[in-house]
Order: sequence, then structure tokens, then C-alpha cells
Amino acid sequence: MGFLFFMHPIFAQDTKTVLQDSLKTTSKNNTGYLKDTSLLKKDSLQKEATGDSSDSTPPPRSHFQANLTYQSNNVYLGRQDSTKLPLLTPEISYLFKSGFEIDFSVGINSATWMLNSWTLDGSYSFSKGNYNGQATLSWFNYSVNSGSPNASQKGSLAYDNSYNFGFIQPDLTLTWSFAEHPDYQLSFALEHEFDFLSSGNLSVTPTATMNASTQNFYNEYYKNRRFVIPRPGKPPLPANVSITGEVLNSDQFQIMDYEFSAPVNFTAGKWTFNFTPTYALPVNPADLLITVTTNNHQVSKMYKETLSNTFYTQIGITYAF
Repeated sequence: MGFLFFMHPIFAQDTKTVLQDSLKTTSKNNTGYLKDTSLLKKDSLQKEATGDSSDSTPPPRSHFQANLTYQSNNVYLGRQDSTKLPLLTPEISYLFKSGFEIDFSVGINSATWMLNSWTLDGSYSFSKGNYNGQATLSWFNYSVNSGSPNASQKGSLAYDNSYNFGFIQPDLTLTWSFAEHPDYQLSFALEHEFDFLSSGNLSVTPTATMNASTQNFYNEYYKNRRFVIPRPGKPPLPANVSITGEVLNSDQFQIMDYEFSAPVNFTAGKWTFNFTPTYALPVNPADLLITVTTNNHQVSKMYKETLSNTFYTQIGITYAF
């Protein structure tokens, strides 16, 4: 990443921006993956707003788009399930030339080939000079056997702001997640896009992100999923034993993790290929109250959660009709 920054004068850069989905993750499709549709859409809108007639790119049009994404592990705000949860996510989208977009996706646990979740969302993107904004309303539905840490959430409302200063682009995303006990989230990122090839069809975007949130979603995960749902390769608890957990002070807003990624995008005609390596460093481990019940006898004990850094990757392919 440092080498790319020092080599910046060698490469030409256009005004395209990449939406970091750490929460859109995060708040969107639970994956934290780069939204190629937003990249293409925001670029077109920006050209309309600035009246750039020197670009030979055809004017934007309404169209369908299909996307297939594989993520090696489902990580949410630096938190993950007790076993690895790889996700395969097909998605179909319709992009209106006005900036509106409708997406429907299905998350599949590729370790068991069981449905993990489905997501329906609508968004609106716009550009004004170097400023880009996107508002997204999402609905989630998770399987009862999903190990996703945020599986208790029913949807979210998110607004993403970004401004391109040329040498750096800050991005701020504010998210309200719908659930029996809602969560409030904030994601702040700094990124810079480097373009390669004469056409600029290959780009690398080193990105550093900080995520902060309340943890009501995590409390529900420990209560209803962490010790209950079946997992491949792990024997179930004996019939006379049950375990529940509680995250203390789960309504406290605090930094959850720091993430470093370097998304790589390549566009060839109507095809877009994406590869995103991410390294997540979770902070502020939760205080847990674990209760073990055996033959109606309960024993409770407080623990400090043990967190570990996680490296995961994401590969995506998109086709615009």
C-alpha cells in the first residue's frame, strides 16, 4: 500500500469512487463487500452533473445487473461465528438512470449449502461535484440456523457520504439497524484509488476503516445462536444441558474494529471483476455472562470475550445487461 501511494504521480486517476461496504456489509447483504453497481452508477451521475463532454462513455441508461460474490468468512464489525462461515451470494439488480437501484440477493452457506439469508433493498445515489451520497433501505431475513452475528436484525437504513479531495477520499456511513433492540452504527473510512492501464479499467483502492456500533445484535446472537444452532463437525450439547450468554452493556456505543483492505477492480466491457482482501482487528471485547443449566441446576459466570484478528477475502463478478 505504501509503495502505491509513493508511485501515485505515475498513474492517471479519474473521479470514480468505490463504496466500502464494511458495514454495508455490512448494513447491506451482511458481507462487507465493494458494491460495483454503485461505482458504475455514481461515476455516470457525476459525469452528468459536471457536464463532462470530453468522455466518450455512453450516457447512463436503466439496466439489469447480475452479480455473484464469494466471501471466505462472514465477518461483521470484526465479530464472527464460532465456526467459519463462507458465503456464496448471487444478486440481481435493476439500476435506473436517475440513480435509484433495487437489489435482491440470497446468501448461501457454501460449507453446508444451506440458506443463510436473503436481502431486498432499494437505494438512491447522487453526485454533486466531488461529493457522492447514497441512501439505502434494506430488509433482511435470516435462517433460524444462521450463524451470522447480526442474524437478529430485520433491516437497516443507511446513508453514505464521500468526498474526493484527489489525494484522499474520506467516507462516512451512518446506519440504523431494525430489530427488537435496534443498533446504531458509524463507519469512517479513508481511501485512495489508483488507476492502471490507459483506459483506467484496472483499479486498486487501499482503504482503512473504523467501525463503531452498539451491540444489541451481538447480545441476541449470544442468547439465541452461539450455543444453540447446529454446526458441521461439532457435536450437539447433551439433552440435559443448555447454555445461554448475555452481552453486558450491549447498548453502549463504542469502536468495534479497524479494517484494512485493498479492493482490486477490473472492467472489461459489460463484465466487472473484483477481489478484496481484508484484515479486521476487533477491539473492545464484550463482557459476557454465561449460564449453564444442567438438570435444572444453573451456574453463571462472567467472562471477558476473547477476540482474534481475522483475514478474509472476497471475489466477485458482475455482468451488466
